Amino acid sequence: MKLINCKECGKLFSSTGKKICPDCRKSEEEKFEKVKDYLWDNPNSTALKVAKETGVEKELIIKFMREDRLAAEGLLIDYTLKCKRCAKEIKSGIFCQSCRAKMINDFGEGEKEEEPKDPKKSKDSKGMFLKNRFKRNN
Repeated sequence: MKLINCKECGKLFSSTGKKICPDCRKSEEEKFEKVKDYLWDNPNSTALKVAKETGVEKELIIKFMREDRLAAEGLLIDYTLKCKRCAKEIKSGIFCQSCRAKMINDFGEGEKEEEPKDPKKSKDSKGMFLKNRFKRNN
């Protein structure tokens, strides 16, 4: 864990990968619950109306959408989310479904390493290095 400053309030805290402190995170969760409850009672509201009625900033509502916590289906959003890779319009998240699938596929291919057919002929073989080293010490 490392010490960082909270992006919201600037307070120094021990980070576990989050960029906001526990107090700001709790406050953000409370705001999310307000927005969720409001949308439950008032479906198809605009983001601006939700922001005015709940007191939650429009930017935070958009952040909830980017995090896949809210979808534009229950919200008449006057802001369009775009895929960060191809700029296609999306309802929530950061990437569209096709870019997400492509990246997952690309990551899977990157994990497959080609093994040399004959380890004795491979220059990168660690076993070969150790074997030669032991011969010299005897």
